[in-house]
Amino acid sequence: MSEDIVAKVRELSEVKAQIEQLNDRKKALEAYFLERGGVDVTDTKYKSATYSDPCSHAAVTYTEAESLTIHSPHYLKKELGEIFPDVFEEVVKTEVKPKNKDIERMLIGMFTGNFTKATPAEVIDQLPCDGKAKAALAKKLKGAKFETDRDNLVKIGGLSEQDASDYAYLYAEAVVWQTFRRISEMSGADDARLLRCINLGVAVDSSTKLTVT
Repeated sequence: MSEDIVAKVRELSEVKAQIEQLNDRKKALEAYFLERGGVDVTDTKYKSATYSDPCSHAAVTYTEAESLTIHSPHYLKKELGEIFPDVFEEVVKTEVKPKNKDIERMLIGMFTGNFTKATPAEVIDQLPCDGKAKAALAKKLKGAKFETDRDNLVKIGGLSEQDASDYAYLYAEAVVWQTFRRISEMSGADDARLLRCINLGVAVDSSTKLTVT
């Protein structure tokens, strides 16, 4: 690893430590103003208090807000009777989400094109290891956590890191296809039509993440 990369790793780790210290100080200052503001608005008609630095534009404003939750609407309906709809509106929210992680991974995989038209068993058969290792891997590989599958392919199958990574991805894509085919058969839907419905009916947002230690 180059010295430049090592230096940036060290710098990022140091910056993270500094941010953590600043966050601790930020929380302590916020706690001070929450307490100070609560005292200053007590027994007044005001719901906010502002503290400013006369030498700069810096200012801190403490604000008290109230929110309403209707816990027992049937009491209100009973008393208000016919005018209840004039005072309140009833909102019914419907949320549709996958029933489990396997379905979620399938929808993401089919939408993004990260699937392979093979069964997990067929991927196991392709592995460059003996039958005993394949049998063990057939029980260990899940297609859910890439790192876990990759490590098992290295430890049990004796594959190189690169080959293990390739097969872990391939296995996960085969599991996506297997789940898709199972749903297709259960519903009686045509594969092409079901895939088109998935592409029209879902959306996948991508994000990145860095872990600093």
